[in-house]
Amino acid sequence: MQRDELLRDRDRLRATVAELEEQVSAELAVEGFEQARSILDVLDLNSLAIEKAEGEQRLRDLVEAIQQQLIRQTRAADKLDDIGGDSAVARIDAERRTVLLEIQEKAIRYIELKLGVMAAGNALRVYRERHRSGMMARASDAFALMTRGQYSGLTTQPVKGGEVLIALQRDGQSKVADGLSKGARFQLYLALRLAGYYEFAQFRPSVPFIADDITETFDHFRSEEVFRLFGEMASAGQVIYLTHHQHLCEIAKTVVPGVAIHNLG
Repeated sequence: MQRDELLRDRDRLRATVAELEEQVSAELAVEGFEQARSILDVLDLNSLAIEKAEGEQRLRDLVEAIQQQLIRQTRAADKLDDIGGDSAVARIDAERRTVLLEIQEKAIRYIELKLGVMAAGNALRVYRERHRSGMMARASDAFALMTRGQYSGLTTQPVKGGEVLIALQRDGQSKVADGLSKGARFQLYLALRLAGYYEFAQFRPSVPFIADDITETFDHFRSEEVFRLFGEMASAGQVIYLTHHQHLCEIAKTVVPGVAIHNLG
């Protein structure tokens, strides 16, 4: 029953992703999502966020300006109704036309800014979803490996106001992250850190990954899997593990033959 629900969730998510891809492609005026992705890849997320905030502020200013112009138009119409048929009518009518033109120009500018904000918002959302899905897949694989198959991976479940992280058990059951044992939570935390490091190193110069006896609560076999993952991470950047347990050094030398052991003090 739960598997069917997960499959339906998967199909709904795929349909949502396809719809978002079409929407982003249309708003960026390109032929397909691959072309849209090439545009999004070179975007600076922080600059987009700043530009979005500035655009929203300009929108608020324009809305206020349009409201003031509408007030002026109403007052001008009232004055026109109150006067007779002298030259003031032509003057007030000219003022009215000027106000209408200003309203039209500001309305067009408002629409342009609104569309720009929507496009920036969609680009940010697609950017986050694409990178989060890759990071989640890597964290899921690492968690399954560290738990020696006790958990088959990770997924998320939407709730009001956000999402919760779900650990999938080998027997088909699932647990929310807060319901895991202390050791499993540590393994989950480490899996997310590993995935986050890969994501960071993929787009920026890598920095050392430093862990301080994070496997202290892990058994021998799970520690082996962790050091095996650390050995793979060394291809993306420097991995430094601090420990005062000699047996962990022996595990590291067995699993990662090229490891360098430094005795401090």
